[in-house]
Parts: sequence; C-alpha cells; structure tokens
Amino acid sequence: MAEEKEEDEIVEEGGGKKKKMIMIIGGVVALAIAAGAGLYFTGFFEDEPVPEVEKTASAESGAEEAEEQSDDADADAETLYHELKPPFMVNFSKGNIRVLKVTLSLMAKAEKTVEAVKLHDPVIRNNILMLLSSEDLNVLKTADGKAKLQVSIKEEINKVLAERKTSSKVEEVFFTELVMQ
Repeated sequence: MAEEKEEDEIVEEGGGKKKKMIMIIGGVVALAIAAGAGLYFTGFFEDEPVPEVEKTASAESGAEEAEEQSDDADADAETLYHELKPPFMVNFSKGNIRVLKVTLSLMAKAEKTVEAVKLHDPVIRNNILMLLSSEDLNVLKTADGKAKLQVSIKEEINKVLAERKTSSKVEEVFFTELVMQ
C-alpha cells in the first residue's frame, strides 16, 4: 500500500509540472494576443495612404495637380516643434501669486530655425525670464493676458534671432504648461 501511494504522488507531481508549463505558455500566448490587438486598434499597423495623381487626358493638368499636392505635403512636412527645456520659473515678492512656471514649445517652418534657437538658447532664456518677471500677474490671469504674453515671447525670440543675423523666424509659441501659485 505504501508503494502505491508513492507511485501516485510521483505521477501527480509529473502532471503538475506539465500543467504549470501549459499555463505559462498559455499566459504568454494570451499576452501576445492582447498586445497585438492593442496595437491593431491604436492604428499601429496602418500605413498612411500615399496620395496618387490621377492620370488625365491632359499631361499639363496632371502636372499641376502633382505640384499642388507636393506643395501641400512640403508645407506640412516642414512644420517643426521644439520644446524649450527646462521650464521657466519666476518668483514674485508681491501679491497672492508667488511663483510662475511656464513650459514653452515653439513652432517653426525650417530646421535651421530650430537649430538657431538651440544655438542661442542662453540669450533667449534670459530674455524670456526678464519678460516674465516684468509681467503683471493680474493681467496674466485672463485669456487675453496669456495671448499677449505668447505674442511678446514670440517677438522676443525673433528679435534675438534677428540680432544674431539669423534669417529664420519662429512662427508660433505655445504654452504647454502654465502654473501660477
């Protein structure tokens, strides 16, 4: 009887290892399926459609259409964004608001503009910090005040680029974070 119990335990242990292995493999397969489904539904596997120029009887009109499409594609392809890091922080001694933290991103139409901004970053950061520290915080609480600050920052950056004899300009300035405490 004792020998039969030992043999039963050995058989059960062997079967347990197989069950564990099957469960592990099943778990890995389930994770792979879930990851693939997640990527599929987020559009990871979709290619962007390439615009095709329809052939018409007139070669001229086809050439004009292709030129218009390439101009549109170039305009979209040249839009670049650059985040100015680290965020700008300014302390104020008067009023309810003591700290202003601003994170900015710039939009440019050419790589040379982004490179010029990177090159002249210390001067640009200094001028923006000076501009922020001179702002009236009550005005910055309003949407108009924030919009005017965006324009002022853009003008300040373009002024620095012009002083450094850079022909490129920043098109837009965006607040990606604006905290007043």
